[in-house]
Amino acid sequence: MRREFFASYARFSLVGLSNGVVDYGALNLLMLLFPTRHPVLLASYNVVALILANANSYVWNSRWTFRGRSDRSPRELLLFSSQAALNILVAGGVIWGVSSLLFAYTNLPSLVVGDAAKVTSSVVATTLSFLVLRYVVFRERPRGERMPGLREATTPPCRSSR
Repeated sequence: MRREFFASYARFSLVGLSNGVVDYGALNLLMLLFPTRHPVLLASYNVVALILANANSYVWNSRWTFRGRSDRSPRELLLFSSQAALNILVAGGVIWGVSSLLFAYTNLPSLVVGDAAKVTSSVVATTLSFLVLRYVVFRERPRGERMPGLREATTPPCRSSR
């Protein structure tokens, strides 16, 4: 059990790296194209970046990290989307709070403030995301429990030639 936990966390971390490239890449691109010192606009850029990163996350986590637990059902997608929305709200709140403080009390360039706020929000939101994904969305099911949305295999009746 412990070994499987750490193996799934390692896979989750690798997926997280790819999510980070998507997330930070999109956020920095938006900040470079449309510079701002407004925390609300910065948080809005973050929402766009997180939506793209969460789409990447679902594909890789459902097909690789939690493949033995994932059934890619509508229920699972709804749970994942709910987790993503929670992640976006938490990350948005943290990025808004940190950037508000840094903009108010420092003269750091907006790109530096945005990235510092993003790193802080990523640590908080990623930890929350892993726990919700592991224990709610892709939870381990007891042996014999069917995954919702999966049909049980049935053997067609055997016809006798008599």
